[in-house]
Amino acid sequence: MKVTLDPVRGWLSVEDEMRVPGDASGHGQRGSLGVEYLLHAGLKIAASAPAAREVPLGDAARFFGIHGSTTEVPLKRYRVDLPAAGATVRLRYEGTFDFGLSDRREEYTRGFRETAGIVSKEGVYLAGNGFWYPHAGQGLVEYEMEVAQPEGWHVISAGNGTSREASGGARWESHGAVDEITLVGGPLLVYRESAGAVEALVYLRQKDDALAAKYRQATAQYVEMYRGLLGPYPYGKFALVENFWETGYGMPSYTLLGPQVIRFPFILSSSYPHEILHNWWGNSVFVDYETGNWCEGLTAYMADHLIQEQRGRGEEYRRDTLQKYRS
Repeated sequence: MKVTLDPVRGWLSVEDEMRVPGDASGHGQRGSLGVEYLLHAGLKIAASAPAAREVPLGDAARFFGIHGSTTEVPLKRYRVDLPAAGATVRLRYEGTFDFGLSDRREEYTRGFRETAGIVSKEGVYLAGNGFWYPHAGQGLVEYEMEVAQPEGWHVISAGNGTSREASGGARWESHGAVDEITLVGGPLLVYRESAGAVEALVYLRQKDDALAAKYRQATAQYVEMYRGLLGPYPYGKFALVENFWETGYGMPSYTLLGPQVIRFPFILSSSYPHEILHNWWGNSVFVDYETGNWCEGLTAYMADHLIQEQRGRGEEYRRDTLQKYRS
């Protein structure tokens, strides 16, 4: 993918070369093979080879995967007929992609304000639930991404790469299969430190050397602890990225936390190890969400509960958890 961000216009432009495995193709007209995919309705396809045609949306549930609860994003469904299984589809699409945040009144029930995607002067937030890239099914995907971004910006995605090269762009590759493609960032300062074979990164919106040092130290500590318990850390980096609204999201190889959240002192020994541990449970060993979400319970047990148990407060933690459940 070659992604161009224009925050002044709230504009997103993507050149996408999609390699379709043979088992992902279905029979099209006259015996040909084809692939169908979903894309946000606000994005206009400017070019497609082979040619794409819009088809009725119909039942799109099989495309949702991790985002099975997605209901409010306007979508279009396209079909491309392929000459052979395992062919390549080349797309260029673009459009305004700044949908703001959900109503503050929804925070209590949902936990965080949500969005279908934001490209703005404050930053960028693109996740799978916004369908900013073609969704061709529920399977895991691998990707390589180049990003053209404004001066002074750093953008982060899953896997390995760099948030800003000498040329000014960003480059990421997923380092294996993931269940969605995410891209976040904006006008950020970056702090780096080696934690053995893993790079500990902290991206902040304002200079704060002391805060960055605490998170880099915590990254090294928890990566080493879980490496000893579970085996090698699956990625080449772990990054704390400060968001421009309050969130607590964990993606493969990074976490996106809000500006107030990261400054709560208890986060370093609660939510932060929880998000690091998700890189084993949920972000490298993945979840079949149609059958539940086993990884949240296991992650809470091996992070939130374990740390409290190490401090002699395991019984207190279990009691509070049971009270929350009963409530």
